[in-house]
Amino acid sequence: MLEKDVAILVKERSLNAVRELTSLLREIRDNCDEEDMAVVKRGVGLTIGRIQLEILDYVYYLHPDLSDLDD
Repeated sequence: MLEKDVAILVKERSLNAVRELTSLLREIRDNCDEEDMAVVKRGVGLTIGRIQLEILDYVYYLHPDLSDLDD
């Protein structure tokens, strides 16, 4: 089981990755054609989804108090 301090680090780094990926879309949108943007956007969306499902959901399962969402 992830110790709480490790879970906090995993959560912080995962959320930072999501922020970076989201920022990437804003940075490139004016310099890509629609097709390229769609490919990158899909990849970013899939990656963010995997971070949520495979990392953050696990952290929140082990340490529900780390989730910012109310049930």
